[in-house]
Amino acid sequence: MQQSIPRLSTRLLIGSGFLAAVLLIGTIGFAILEGWSLLESFFTTLLIVSTLGFSDLRPVDTYGRALTIVLILAGVGTLYYIAVTLAQSAIENQFGWGRRRQMDQQIARMRDHVIVCGYGRVGRETCRSLARHGAPFLVIDSDPARLATIQADGYLALNGDASDDATLIRAGIARARALLTAVQSDAANVYITLSARALNPSLLIIARAATTEAEHKLRIAGATKVISPYVLGGRSMASMALQPAVMDFLDLLMHSDDADTWLEELVVGPDSALQGMRVDETNLRERAGMTILAVWRADGRMLVNPPPDTILKHGDTLIVLGSRAAADRMGD
Repeated sequence: MQQSIPRLSTRLLIGSGFLAAVLLIGTIGFAILEGWSLLESFFTTLLIVSTLGFSDLRPVDTYGRALTIVLILAGVGTLYYIAVTLAQSAIENQFGWGRRRQMDQQIARMRDHVIVCGYGRVGRETCRSLARHGAPFLVIDSDPARLATIQADGYLALNGDASDDATLIRAGIARARALLTAVQSDAANVYITLSARALNPSLLIIARAATTEAEHKLRIAGATKVISPYVLGGRSMASMALQPAVMDFLDLLMHSDDADTWLEELVVGPDSALQGMRVDETNLRERAGMTILAVWRADGRMLVNPPPDTILKHGDTLIVLGSRAAADRMGD
């Protein structure tokens, strides 16, 4: 709807300009051809263009009749153009309001979703990965021209400034599980992070940074994790050169749609049967065909390939390897 406003203004400006030109030509034309005063010529032109009051017209000669025909055709055409433009705008606004209301209702039903800020190259690939994992998410972008692209890709789109509190509240930031800010400007990412952290202190915020300075500022602003596409790209290229099989294996687990195995997180909750068990007592491999690769403690420590006697505690997150079906069952 916001995208149609400049287009409407341009079309109305064109129509108004053409109408003014028709009135000017008619006024000057009658003043020259018929010798009338400018006021009388303008009044006559106005009657002709509006197609009202033909009975009030003064008699004119052949040239005056020709000018009258031209004014009728041009005037009716111009008024029709303006009327169609206004009607189209009213219809677009009505449908746009309906779409916005429907979208707001969809967002209001979302829980534990991800908010993606920015739909550039990084944001678009982020959305593809989220969609592959079946995670609920929506996209915020300030460029109205990108809305059609986002919607064509099948994603829920919200047009607005992601650093604006009203936009984030509309996106359901209080109910979201994470916010990913991937706009191209580091300054914009900092502002978005500040706004998001103020609105939801416990939110997981992952921010994109192009420079080392921006990474430091983003952490101060409240980002939980800061990602540099250039650093990640460089590390991936080096790892691919040195450990190609390992990288292919990880890529298969994390990004393939056809892989039978899956890396998943299992959180040990307060009512979990795993709480208080030793790793070798969980029997996850026998029960669900899953292997515990690491235990992420609540205090941030990561126990890779944990010993069999490791006690699982409330708040631990298990990094497990297994089938997608098994991961889904254990997650439930």
